[in-house]
Amino acid sequence: MTRHQDTPPLRFGLIGVDSPHAPSFTRLFGDGVTGTVPGGTVTAAWKGEAAEDFPLSRDRLDAFAEEVAGLGVPLLPTPEEVADRCDALLVVASDARTHPEYFTRLALLGKPVYVDTRFALTTAAARDMLIAATAHGCLPLAGSPKRFTSEFRAALAAGRVDRIDLTGPLPTQPGHPVLDWYGVHLVDLAVAALGPGCVRVDSPEGGRTTLTWADGREATLGGENRWSPTTTGLLSGPGGDSRFAVEAGPPMLAGLLTSLVDACRSGIPNVPRTEVFETVAIVEAARRSRTAGEPVAPAR
Repeated sequence: MTRHQDTPPLRFGLIGVDSPHAPSFTRLFGDGVTGTVPGGTVTAAWKGEAAEDFPLSRDRLDAFAEEVAGLGVPLLPTPEEVADRCDALLVVASDARTHPEYFTRLALLGKPVYVDTRFALTTAAARDMLIAATAHGCLPLAGSPKRFTSEFRAALAAGRVDRIDLTGPLPTQPGHPVLDWYGVHLVDLAVAALGPGCVRVDSPEGGRTTLTWADGREATLGGENRWSPTTTGLLSGPGGDSRFAVEAGPPMLAGLLTSLVDACRSGIPNVPRTEVFETVAIVEAARRSRTAGEPVAPAR
């Protein structure tokens, strides 16, 4: 991990606290100096708004807000008031349908903004969000925590990847079908391994999703339609195979938080914009493929 011992910790603000990441991020940062992830600390939060058709938000928002407040983080009336007290914002609202509005609202303030795991549900929204970031000098930050784990990074460092086979939990939620909810983690790992350029997405009902790149490289994604803590992968290339396994939980988040501190310090996005857009495009294409019952091309 990169250490930032000679500069004051960055002040992060939470936007929407209906996710377990809200208290976990707060605990991992701690005081910004002695915490698990030094260099940042959570100094303010906005509770957010729960949609009645999204139980994970509706049923958990008050409890997580109380937990965050119990960790000493003041809950403020608006995102803008949080931004006034912070150097960077963390959109941790679990319902990805809220992300475009929250991000665009915050981008106007010209500060770095991380959108947790599900950047957007459509390429149209993602494109608008990235355009807003450019227009207002906002540093867009993104990515699944799994992409920043030491286990995945070690497997990736083994050499060129021509194929990646990923297996993990694939539950869905209201408004987040097919790969929109937990499957996005697998998509993000595939893009991290193979880069942008996927030209074909085949997501059959009951089968593994296959992603094909123009040069013939492939990724397959599969798993059961229920949550479990383990995500595994097999990366194959000219140098042989490498495997990894990632266990969900607070320790898994440390690499992501380190990447956010480093990005805010350097001004360089923790995930290239092309990869942010690619991940959204593949998830969107998987929905279209499932509906059509045939392979489709991701939007560009």
